[in-house]
Amino acid sequence: MSKLGCIRLIAALSTGLFAGSLFAQTSSDDQTTASAHPPVESSGVNAEDAVQASNGGREQKLQYAAALDGTGLISMDKTRPTHLLLGAAVAGGWDSNPDNLGNGASSRVYTLSPYFGIQASTPKTQYLLQYQPTITGYSSSIYSQETMNVASAAIVGTVNERWIWDFRARGSYGQDSLRLLAPQQSVAVGEVPGNNSGSASYLPNAGTVTYANGDLDIHYRKSERDSLEFHVANSFSHFTGLSENSGVATTGRFGYGRELSSSLGVIAYGQSSYINGSIDCASFGGGIGLKWQAGERTSLSLSGGPQFDTSACGNQLEFSYNAAFSTRLSYKSQIYLLASRQPTASYLGPQLWQLSVSGGYQRRITSIGTVSLDLGYAGSDTLATVGSYRGTYFDCIYGHPLGHGFSATYSYRGYVGDWDGNKFTRNLALLSLTWTPGVGRVFQ
Repeated sequence: MSKLGCIRLIAALSTGLFAGSLFAQTSSDDQTTASAHPPVESSGVNAEDAVQASNGGREQKLQYAAALDGTGLISMDKTRPTHLLLGAAVAGGWDSNPDNLGNGASSRVYTLSPYFGIQASTPKTQYLLQYQPTITGYSSSIYSQETMNVASAAIVGTVNERWIWDFRARGSYGQDSLRLLAPQQSVAVGEVPGNNSGSASYLPNAGTVTYANGDLDIHYRKSERDSLEFHVANSFSHFTGLSENSGVATTGRFGYGRELSSSLGVIAYGQSSYINGSIDCASFGGGIGLKWQAGERTSLSLSGGPQFDTSACGNQLEFSYNAAFSTRLSYKSQIYLLASRQPTASYLGPQLWQLSVSGGYQRRITSIGTVSLDLGYAGSDTLATVGSYRGTYFDCIYGHPLGHGFSATYSYRGYVGDWDGNKFTRNLALLSLTWTPGVGRVFQ
């Protein structure tokens, strides 16, 4: 794409967005203030789940889903009427290393990301469907135009007072390295949008990637304090640039929970995991955990236990865990922390165990502007046919609303990766113009 063509593209879309905004429903000043914020980023077996801690009480807590356009979280509120979600974003800036090489050449970069979604509800079921492609172009002729397509579905249902179920699915197709350029995804950490290992981590030269995963949670309230929980997750990944290019991972978990108080609950569970691809093996184990709603805006979820790998995995005794914490520090600021070590996480290729840690801070720095800082790490073990992977990402993003659903976002993103000894560094500086009236929110 030539420089002149990119300028024409941005000018044409900006004109279209302005015209479209004249027909969009204009939010009040308070709504604009609440919904205008910088994007935050997500993907993987555990990466795309909403990591939401239960309040431990008898009343079902409001659930959230990540907005694919990067604007934060969307509440799965049964009182919301059926409506379409539309938007678009154009961005331009600088990419230090588009090919993820040890000494790659930099280039100006341009992106276009239209957004489509629909949210619907009935008295017992809430639905959210979303789709967003990201199309890139570079000023340098040595880089070609690339596309990443992402789609997601979230369905929350209440059968009766005892039975509740929650289904989440996400799929992507395209160049995996575009994950760093696309509108940043998020997961729900309590009521805070957070980044996890799938937010920006990617395989540098894996070719065209097809990835899909789905999660189903079923919760049965056995009595006033006791409950049973069932969780199953399945993922598929295919990489055209890898010798071991396909993998399927399945995880099942069954648990018994008990509420010790209105804010504190404990759980004991057993789980099994299976991976088919570069190796075919299984892992079995169990553990204990707790869920603590320390206040109206503070949540903590911890779980962990031993995991026994079968002989095909090397007869290893491992320890798996999940941790999620979020809190509203004040009206203007909030933080989150995430950590996990789980088997059969396949979105970073055919690996066996994956470790991820991330954290972030979000703050309103003006009456309407918001800044976010995020830092994360993802790593995987070495298999016989696939090398280990290590990746560290960080970002600083400032979002400022312009009115009528428009916002300007200034972002700096960095990534340091090491794939089987091949190290690379990538830095991005982007200026984005986004039109997404009333989609997601950073501060709930």
